Amino acid sequence: MNEVFFYFFAVLSLVFGLVAVTSRNIVRGGVALLGCFVSLGAVYFTVGAEFLGIVQVIVYGGAIIVLYLFALMTMDFATLKSEPIKMAIVAVGGALALTTSLLLFVGSSGIAESVKPSISGAEDIAVPMFFKFLLPFEAVSVLLLIATVGAVAIGRRED
Repeated sequence: MNEVFFYFFAVLSLVFGLVAVTSRNIVRGGVALLGCFVSLGAVYFTVGAEFLGIVQVIVYGGAIIVLYLFALMTMDFATLKSEPIKMAIVAVGGALALTTSLLLFVGSSGIAESVKPSISGAEDIAVPMFFKFLLPFEAVSVLLLIATVGAVAIGRRED
């Protein structure tokens, strides 16, 4: 029965993720992203990682979605539609995403052998994350910092 719930919530998170990416309405996409985060939390619960499930729902389902929707509501989309897309910025963003993906792949190549089947405690997560997989963890933190600076630059109004 646990496998049925796992596959149900996995498919549900994929569907919500596709709706979030393909939706033309930004608020609807944000709500779909919230559904994706909550269903991913349910996937964590079904595999026995209660700590990760709770963190997923509280941090992503709560704080990140509120921040995301607040940032979207304060943006002026009329000026964004009139500006052309600069291919240099798209190329730099793609290169950063590719570099981060490669760092995460190389840094987590041995993760399948080292992770216990039922991790639910904070110590079981923190020790490998801050010692064995420190480089991918820091790469993600730098990527989040770059995204935050980019969001502030886009949201800033010029007078």
